[in-house]
Amino acid sequence: MGFDAFRLAWTLRYFRVWRPSDETTGVREPVTLRQIESELARLDDGQLPQLCAAADRLRRRVAQGDHGLEKDAQALLETVLETAARTEQTLAVQRARIRHLESLSITDELTGLLNRRGFHRELDRALARARRNRETGVLLLCDLDRFKAINDSYGHPAGDAVICAVADLLHGQTRRSDYVARLGGDEFAVLMTHGSRGQANRRVAHLAKAVNSLVVRWGDHLIPVTASFGSEGFHWGSEADALMFLADRALYRRKSPRVVALHPLRKGR
Repeated sequence: MGFDAFRLAWTLRYFRVWRPSDETTGVREPVTLRQIESELARLDDGQLPQLCAAADRLRRRVAQGDHGLEKDAQALLETVLETAARTEQTLAVQRARIRHLESLSITDELTGLLNRRGFHRELDRALARARRNRETGVLLLCDLDRFKAINDSYGHPAGDAVICAVADLLHGQTRRSDYVARLGGDEFAVLMTHGSRGQANRRVAHLAKAVNSLVVRWGDHLIPVTASFGSEGFHWGSEADALMFLADRALYRRKSPRVVALHPLRKGR
């Protein structure tokens, strides 16, 4: 839709349809085409908001029939109303596309979880809420063990199947108020909000047991999943970078002794 149509539609935001009444007779004078064009000349290039509300207001006045417009001005007004309707539809489509693109930018394509960017956005928001409301919670990091061996033995599609199975488990075992993300590769994160450290530690233990009990079937093979976890509590004074560092350090302290004691991949019956 051309820019002139947008300028014309925006005129309705300021234009009052009726001219002021004559102070002597009290009779309203009709609005002329020249007056509408004069209003158009005053507009700034960036003005567009509230178009639909203005169009609805004028639709109601035109429908009443007693609008005091000259014939040419009324024809122009009807054109504006048609433009407003088309613009409303165009803007609705554009808003939907923007929401879709924003969602893609923060979503992991394989699992549908938050990606690293989306997770850090939610982490910053959670810490801001914690500062305002003096809340506490826990950040949990998860790293799959021997994931490269799965890819090397069965191929990357099998590795993707394992990643998706872990993602589904983590998402299904957490609350709606928690945030689950795939940070990249075989790394996951869970942000547990609104809870004490003791409560969160029990939930961390539950998630760790569930993931390490997971077995993924791939063709004739059963692939056992093993993972290492690290967690760190946060409060109203926590900072995002320090919290991620401490949780990551806790993860790798747990990971080192686990790698030696892994079970071999086994074939299903």
